[in-house]
Amino acid sequence: MTDSIFITTAIPYVNGAPHVGFAWELVLADVLARYQRARGRRVRFLTGTDDNSLKNVRAAEAEGADTAAFVRARGERFESLCRALRLSNDDFIRTAFDPRHAPAVERLWRACDAAGDVYRSSYCGAYCVGCERFYGPHELDGGGCPEHDAPLEQVDEQNYFFRLGRHQGEIDRWLSSDELRIAPEVYRAEAYGWVEAGLTDFSISRSTARARGWGIPVPDDAGQIVYVWFDALANYISASNHT
Repeated sequence: MTDSIFITTAIPYVNGAPHVGFAWELVLADVLARYQRARGRRVRFLTGTDDNSLKNVRAAEAEGADTAAFVRARGERFESLCRALRLSNDDFIRTAFDPRHAPAVERLWRACDAAGDVYRSSYCGAYCVGCERFYGPHELDGGGCPEHDAPLEQVDEQNYFFRLGRHQGEIDRWLSSDELRIAPEVYRAEAYGWVEAGLTDFSISRSTARARGWGIPVPDDAGQIVYVWFDALANYISASNHT
């Protein structure tokens, strides 16, 4: 058994109020953290909020509020939930306001760029703001978003892309050899099936105009904002060093 463990949760968008589903996730993570501490492990338990989303911007606009003020106030409700539940989390990251986060996202971007994994290209497709993702024709059944049952927006713009396809073999080896362990097995099988179907490059930025200027700027390109998932998933790295 290793003597340390890093426990994290998903970080929610703050366009709405905290709900019982997120509270349930927090409680489960807290139970795991307390159990591991009782077994003598050093535990770092992280949670937080995903602030740099277009859906957050639109929620602020709908209320006639300044985006930064809206996101800060909504995020405080999520942070107060941790206190109300008396969680034992060691850290709470706010991706728009934590001084650790933007520099970490920039380092991640530059590292990917230096490795030859970033390139610029045009993108035209159907976009769901609720999911914050593009949908391909093969994923749609002639209607709107399959998750939100809402109309999709047609977007045609220049973006930066990540060369995920070039890593197909490497990721396949990780999963098939259990070097990267996913549990329970049903999720490992789902991930492996997704990889086997073929990995394609994906967009990792949005135009600053469409993002309303909200988010972390792409390094050396003020006309682009880092795609919210490429930004948000870095929180597990940016908050891993709490010194």
